[in-house]
Amino acid sequence: MAGLSKLSKEKIETLTYTPLAPTTGDKEAGTHTIVPTARPAIASAQYSHSLTLPKPSDARLVVKRIAARLNVNIAGLGTATHVYCSVRVDVDDTDHELFNEDWTSIGDKLDAVDTHDNNKAVIFNLLSDGAAHTFYFLFWADAASQATIDLVQLWEGVGSCSTGPYLPGCLILDFAGFTSFSVTEGQIGTGTVQVRIGTKTFSGHCYASSRIPLSFLCNSNPLIIYGSVATDIVYLYLIEVNIRSEQ
Repeated sequence: MAGLSKLSKEKIETLTYTPLAPTTGDKEAGTHTIVPTARPAIASAQYSHSLTLPKPSDARLVVKRIAARLNVNIAGLGTATHVYCSVRVDVDDTDHELFNEDWTSIGDKLDAVDTHDNNKAVIFNLLSDGAAHTFYFLFWADAASQATIDLVQLWEGVGSCSTGPYLPGCLILDFAGFTSFSVTEGQIGTGTVQVRIGTKTFSGHCYASSRIPLSFLCNSNPLIIYGSVATDIVYLYLIEVNIRSEQ
C-alpha cells in the first residue's frame, strides 16, 4: 500500500577465523656449539624458519595484537659467561628484531612478546598481513666454541603474553549488530587463561568486561585473551561469529 514503508528483512551471517598458533618446531635436533663472538648477519643465521599466520578472510574481523614465544635450552656454557640471541623477521635491522636476549646460566630459557601498533609495529604489520615471513635465529657468546644449545623453538599467534586486560584487544569484531559466537582459545605455557569481550567507549577505546557473553549487541567490540604467566602466550585458536542484522 502506498505510504507504508517496506518491512525490513532479517539477515544472518557467519564469520569464521582459525589462526591457530604456527610454530617452528624444535630447530635443533641434536646439540649445537655456538662459535661466533659477535652477532652474525641473517645470511649466517644458525637457524631460520618461514611461518604464515592466517589473515581473516572477512574485513569485519580485524587482528590487533600478535604474540610470539621463544624457547631455547642452553645445555652448557663451558668457559663462556654470556649467550646472546637475536630473532629477526625478514630484515637484518633493529626494527625487525623480535627478541634480543642475554643469558648467563644454563637451562631452559623462555621469553614472550606482544606486537601491535604501539610495540614492534613494523613486525606486527608484517605478521598480520597473511603472508609467509622468515624468522632468523642468531646466536653468539662471549667465548668461542664453548656454549651449547639443544632446543630452539618459536610460536606466534593472535593473542598476548599480557597477564591482565589490555587495549584494544587482540581481535576487533568490527561490525554493528546482534551477535552470538563461540571462541576456542589456546595456550603455550603453564598458566591460566582469561577470555573477555570488551566494551566500546569514547574515541574507540575499549575496556574489558568481567565475563564473556554468549550473545550481545556488538558495535566494534574487542576480544581480549590474556594469561597468568608472562612467558606464556595465550592465543585465539578459532572463532565463529553469527551476526544478525536488518536489511
